[in-house]
Amino acid sequence: MKLLLFRGSPRSNIEEVENQNPLIMKECDILNVRYCFEFDAYKWARDYFLEHIEYDYFVIATDDIIVKPEHIRQLKEDLKIRLSPQNEEFRSFPVISGMMNVDEKDYPDGNLNICSVLAIKDKKLRHYDWLDLTRLPQKDIFPVKFSGFPLMAIRRDIVKMFPFATDSIFKGKGMAFGASLDFVFCWYCHEYGIPIVVDKRIFMHHLRTHGTHQAGNRKKEIWFNDKMIQFGMNPL
Repeated sequence: MKLLLFRGSPRSNIEEVENQNPLIMKECDILNVRYCFEFDAYKWARDYFLEHIEYDYFVIATDDIIVKPEHIRQLKEDLKIRLSPQNEEFRSFPVISGMMNVDEKDYPDGNLNICSVLAIKDKKLRHYDWLDLTRLPQKDIFPVKFSGFPLMAIRRDIVKMFPFATDSIFKGKGMAFGASLDFVFCWYCHEYGIPIVVDKRIFMHHLRTHGTHQAGNRKKEIWFNDKMIQFGMNPL
């Protein structure tokens, strides 16, 4: 089971996050798209994953959560669980993630960025019913309707099904003119009957207000592990 960890990193200057990246590389490959606007970063990374068929799962972690090697190791263990022994390609979880705090004041005992009920598509009326530690099931792995890309592993056949899109698509304005790619992805999963599960043992610290966004101020850099493979529009 081979993982590609994608980090869309418009900031790339949160020290607590960056310090873990060399350690994570020992557990899986990292594709880091730096200083790029969100929709463009996700499109580039998805295309890269689909072109590199050696990977089984596309794993997404935002650039403001502290992902540690033990989180990756637990995810790998989860992906060894066999749901359908008769079908080699589809026998592991289609979508599984960890969890993280919503706002920094929520860590570690407040709201988590997972919901058991999916919010409505209308952004003006959208409300997230966040879970917290007191509302989690006893089981380590449990179903949710929304998970905000906290080390979310998406199986290759699911990645193929639909592109990442912003919530402008709900208004017929195209894929790139809004926000909330995580919310749209979870809606797609809901509409296609794709289950999402969370492992509560993978609990990460979300530094939501840390760092400074640099997309638009610096040229895009794309890194594969510790090597830059593209600068601006120019492959290296």
